[in-house]
Amino acid sequence: MTGWGEQAPALLLALAYLVVPGLPTALCLRGVPGVVRLAAAVGSSLGIIAAASVLAPVVGLRWGVLPVVGVAVVVSVIAGALRLSDRRPTPEAANTTSRKPWVWAGLAVAFLGWVALLVLGMRDPGNPSQLYDGLFHLNAVEFILDAGDASPLHMTMVTPGQTTSFYPTLWHALVSLLVPLSGGVVAATNVATIAVIALIWPVALAALTTVVFPDRPLAAAFAPVLGWGFSVFPLGFLNWGVLYPNLIGTVLIPLVLASVLLACAPGLSWQRRTLRVLVALAVAGGTALGHPSALLGGVALLVPFAVWRAWGVVRRSTATARVVVIALIGLALAGLLVVWGAANVTTHEWLPTQTIAQSVGEVAFLSPVGRSTGLLLGPLVAIGIWYLARRRVWWVLGSYAVSIALYLAAAWLPVLALRSFFVGVWYDDTTRVAALLAVWGLPLAAVGISVVGDWIAQLHRRRRRGVLVAVIALLALAAGSHLLAVRNDLRYLRDVSYRFDEQSQGLSPDEAALFERAERELGPNSLVVGDPLTGAGLLYAYTGHDVVFPHVTGRYGPESAVLARSLVTGDAAACEAIEDLGVTHAVDFGDTVLFQNHYTTYDGLHDLDESPILTEVDRVGDAVLYEITGCD
Repeated sequence: MTGWGEQAPALLLALAYLVVPGLPTALCLRGVPGVVRLAAAVGSSLGIIAAASVLAPVVGLRWGVLPVVGVAVVVSVIAGALRLSDRRPTPEAANTTSRKPWVWAGLAVAFLGWVALLVLGMRDPGNPSQLYDGLFHLNAVEFILDAGDASPLHMTMVTPGQTTSFYPTLWHALVSLLVPLSGGVVAATNVATIAVIALIWPVALAALTTVVFPDRPLAAAFAPVLGWGFSVFPLGFLNWGVLYPNLIGTVLIPLVLASVLLACAPGLSWQRRTLRVLVALAVAGGTALGHPSALLGGVALLVPFAVWRAWGVVRRSTATARVVVIALIGLALAGLLVVWGAANVTTHEWLPTQTIAQSVGEVAFLSPVGRSTGLLLGPLVAIGIWYLARRRVWWVLGSYAVSIALYLAAAWLPVLALRSFFVGVWYDDTTRVAALLAVWGLPLAAVGISVVGDWIAQLHRRRRRGVLVAVIALLALAAGSHLLAVRNDLRYLRDVSYRFDEQSQGLSPDEAALFERAERELGPNSLVVGDPLTGAGLLYAYTGHDVVFPHVTGRYGPESAVLARSLVTGDAAACEAIEDLGVTHAVDFGDTVLFQNHYTTYDGLHDLDESPILTEVDRVGDAVLYEITGCD
């Protein structure tokens, strides 16, 4: 645990980046409870970081704290001007959550719980993710540090030679800001993971629950804690992928919903509404540059709200106004469908694997993607649905139905063309789609527990102690049933995702040690080739020295392809490719690879001790560094 103690300043810095840039804007909001202000600060901060990453290269600034401060100052000045010009008195907030400390207690418990789980799962801040996409994301942070450019328009790491290439870089921009204090890319990534999950996810759930259910303060307190029971997200994203950009995008979806609802509240002055709209745009921008699929998911979940509000306008309007409103809604839906189709990145790599009965059952218990089924969340969601149906809050139920429909399409729909149309935005990946169920499922479960709390209070007042004890015992047993899923996720984190020993499926301690020793051999212009699937590509993230293959996939050119196939042969074609690229060294980390499907692509980068053009210059265990000496 000593390593984690040393990372405490970096964690505090990460939390500061997630709150401070947007805090002045959040403080300018009027008529909202404290937890919503905190949520607005977080959402605005990430929107500011995203905007700064785009604007910094435009104005000629290297990426770092300065662009973030610059954008934050401009945004704060605008927010302050809107706040000072608004002279209308603010009515006392009707939200009972603002007068109850419960929500803050729930946030504190959730924060500490997530920190403990992640610290136990990762074991050490220096343990890298050993999953397929971890290679890209760790190297992308180093790419930003090298280039001094975090723009999503300039992420050309896997497309060398291009001047522009879009990739959502909010995650990598945030992590790169932590590297100077954390001491390295791996530690900064792990610290950012803890900050994003432990802070943003509980705050997002509490804020959405507060905004939509202001008369249920107990629900806002329980929503962050109930998040532990949903296995697929966020821990599932660390055990599948690893899906860092999807993680930061998805945790923001509840904030997208909450900010839009606040901006659409009735009876606001133009200054107050403008400020809330700007906050919503900042949150949406941050979500889009976290991952565009997250923003599209949030927009899809807002469709029932938009239809409900439009229906209310239509009912009160003249015939002409009705036609206009209906036409506008139709155009908006058509536009959404066009964008949805344009954003489709379907690969057919993941196909449906379940029957409709299995899929519906998983939704009913809020335990999707074959995870261990807990017995608490599902019944609580059912109680929450019953509560809202009695009060005819149909748009919330409609929004939850949208997430259910998307999940059923991903997990079961056998018509692949239709399935890909609906969930191709998420690469047809059921795991990514399943996370949407939590956006409304957990607030509904929180409403359910608040209703159960009312029932318990009634039992207490009526002194029906036998029934009271039975109900509490049943709740405790049902809650305990979710511990199996938590244990499974924790074991996978420790035994696979962040395992760092000689049995790791990616990088081993010997290989990381070779990276450190390679500093003595590699010069500033060195270029190293190795099979990225063995972890060799992480030389870039660990040392900053260029590698030919920073990720498994990419457009590296024909010379790189020649090396991947034939470096071990040392033939004339290999030497010609080496000269054209300027390759100086090679590494061989054996045959353990992350992802078997791509093995033959890099077959020529194995058994390099047989190559006539390589000379061994250093070794740690089975990890070997070679210098290219035989191409004269």
